[in-house]
Amino acid sequence: MKNKANINISALRLPVLAVGLLLFMFIVSLLMGSKTCFAAQSEKELEEITTLEKDKVYDYDLNSDGKPEKIQYKLTLDDEKSTVTLKLYINDKLCMSRKDHGFSYTLQLVDLDKSDNYLDLYGYGTMESDCISYSFFARYDENNQYHATKFSPKELTNNFITTRYSLGALGGDGKFDLMMDTPIFSEAIGCYICYVPFQLKDNVISCVPAKTYAFNKFSKEYQYKAAKSFSVYATVGSKKVAYTVKKGERVTFNSLYVTKSGKAYFRIVNNKGKTGWIKSTQEDLFIEYPAWG
Repeated sequence: MKNKANINISALRLPVLAVGLLLFMFIVSLLMGSKTCFAAQSEKELEEITTLEKDKVYDYDLNSDGKPEKIQYKLTLDDEKSTVTLKLYINDKLCMSRKDHGFSYTLQLVDLDKSDNYLDLYGYGTMESDCISYSFFARYDENNQYHATKFSPKELTNNFITTRYSLGALGGDGKFDLMMDTPIFSEAIGCYICYVPFQLKDNVISCVPAKTYAFNKFSKEYQYKAAKSFSVYATVGSKKVAYTVKKGERVTFNSLYVTKSGKAYFRIVNNKGKTGWIKSTQEDLFIEYPAWG
């Protein structure tokens, strides 16, 4: 189905710029056809995650010795080479200097494990389209020594595209979630954000084994309008039909399931609360879906 745009004759009385804007929107709607693009929406920053501003000096007791450490980081941009350099200082001592492709670095303060008496620093470099060039966790021990651990979700996960992510919920026991942006692209539902669990233990990060990954609030609440009728199956990979979604019906999705071979399925919920599964490779099920670059 093609999007239709109706221009009211009263628009002719608008200023020239306004008419130009209407024509531009009309052309865009025709080019986009049946798929609509939506900007990715991030959830409000969690209370246990504090984002630090560059150049600003912070005082936090990082190692529970009763003496607050002075924390500051600075960024240097090279527009010609499209690189950004991060310099991290603790108590005026340069602890880390790193140059990466991109245009920004973000540094956050978290407490991954409330029993180890350490606060953790989490940093990541940002490239175009919010892609992550490099990320790390770091701590400052009781001997005033800085220790950094590289964090590469791509190396820790199978079958996932891990170009965009951010910290989600913290368990307080070393476990934490990443809000991962579309780890498996789907022709069926487009872009989405889901939680992927990890754990930091003995300064080593691992991915917590899982098959089902819950969607975040935005992705769970987005309503899809069916472009045609199709079957929803009772379990992953089964041929037993749970119910049929009718053309024009609105549904939502709440989780991703990934098999050992890498096949992906999504759990669908109809307006009566019934659930079922569809394959990620199904096409043309909905009039529009979330998409962002």
